[in-house]
Amino acid sequence: MQKISIPSRLWYENTEWELTLPDRWDITNLNPEGFEKPGLTAEQIKEKIDHPVEGPTLEELAKGKNQAIIVFDDMTRPTPVKDVAPPVLESLHSAGMAKDQIRFMWALGSHGTYDMINARKKLGDEIVENYAVYNHDAFQNTVSVGRTPTGVELWFNREFMACDLKIGIGCITPHVHLGFGGGAKLILPGVAAIETINQFHNQLYRDRSRVGLGNFENNIMRAESDAAGDIVGLNFKVDCMINRRGEITNLYAGPFRATHAAGAKEGEDHYGLPHTSGYDLVISNSYGKANESAIALGVALGLLKPGEGTAVLISDAPEGQVPHYVFRSWGSDYGGRHFTPRAKGFVQKVLKKLIIMAPNPDRTSLDWICHPDEAVVVKTWADVMDILEKDFPGEARTAVVQDGTMQYIKPPE
Repeated sequence: MQKISIPSRLWYENTEWELTLPDRWDITNLNPEGFEKPGLTAEQIKEKIDHPVEGPTLEELAKGKNQAIIVFDDMTRPTPVKDVAPPVLESLHSAGMAKDQIRFMWALGSHGTYDMINARKKLGDEIVENYAVYNHDAFQNTVSVGRTPTGVELWFNREFMACDLKIGIGCITPHVHLGFGGGAKLILPGVAAIETINQFHNQLYRDRSRVGLGNFENNIMRAESDAAGDIVGLNFKVDCMINRRGEITNLYAGPFRATHAAGAKEGEDHYGLPHTSGYDLVISNSYGKANESAIALGVALGLLKPGEGTAVLISDAPEGQVPHYVFRSWGSDYGGRHFTPRAKGFVQKVLKKLIIMAPNPDRTSLDWICHPDEAVVVKTWADVMDILEKDFPGEARTAVVQDGTMQYIKPPE
C-alpha cells in the first residue's frame, strides 16, 4: 500500500494522519511549494511587523491616538493570530496606549459568532484575559460611511468606526471570489452590515471573468474591498502566508494595498499548482478552512475528468460547517440572499460519484454542496476505501490534494 500524510484538525489537536492507497493506482501528491516552508520564529514575526513593507511603523501610527481596534479573522481562516498580536500590542503600548484603549474584534462578516473557547484558540489566554474581545454584529449597531464608486452602500460596525486607529490581522490564501483573501477583505465584508455584505456579493454577477480562485488582477470584488478600506481608514494591516501545518512562513505589514499585493504575488507559487486535469479520482482534504470544506470540492472538480470522475471530500470539522447568513440555508428550502437550493441531479451532472468523509457528519452541512441524498457520507477512511476498492479494481489516475481550501490550480499557460 502507498501512504500519504495529510494535515487534520487545525483548531483541535492539529495533527497528521495517513491515507493508505493501493499500489496499483497512479497517485500524484499535489503539494505546493509554500506548504513545506518552515514557520517563522517569534523574533522573525516581530521583525517583520516592526519593519513594514512601506509607510510608517505601527508605533509611529499609534502615537497620539485615543482608541485602537484590532480586527482579526475568524475560525474559518488558519491565521494563528496569537503569534502576531503580541508584537502588535507591544508597538501600541510603546506608543503610550493603555490596555483599556485597545480592543479586539472578530471579522465575522456574515458568519456566526464565537465564544471564548474559540477566542482562546485564536488569540491565546493572555489576550482574552487582559483585553476586550467583541464579536461583530452585522444586524445592528452599524453606521453609514457612504458608498463605493459602484454604488455599494457602506455600513460598518459602530465600535470599529469609533476608533481612530484601525488595525487588521489576517492571512493571504486563495479565495473563490477575490482571487486571494487578505488586504481590506477583512473589513468588507468582515465588519460590514448585512445589507452591505449582500450588495458586495452582488458584484459576483457583474463579470464572472473578473472573479475566481487566484484571479487577483483587475478583480471586481477586490476593488470593492479596497474602496471600503480607503473610506473607513484601515491604518495598518498584517497579512500572513500559511503552510500545511497552520504556521506563518512569511508576513507583510503596512498599508493594506501593499500587503495584499505582495502576498498575492507570493501566493501564486506558495499555494498554486501547475495546471493539471484528467484524473479518475481526486481526494481533496480540507484543513485550513475545514468548516468551509465545500471550497475543497471546487478544486477537485477542476482536476477530474469532466462528468466521469469520483471525488472524495475529507471534511473533518467537528463543529460542522460555519453558519453563513448569505450563502447557507436557514430553512427547508430557503436561506440567505445568495443561497441556492441544490436540487437532485446536480452531482450527476458533474461527477460520477461524490464521497464525503466526515467523522462527525450532519445532514444540514451538505446544503453548500448538493442535495443530501446525492452524496455518500462515511465516517472513516476505511469506509472510503471499501467503496473505492470496488469502484477502481484496476488502475486509477489519482490526485491527493493536501488542502483544497488553501490551494488552487493555475490556469493553462
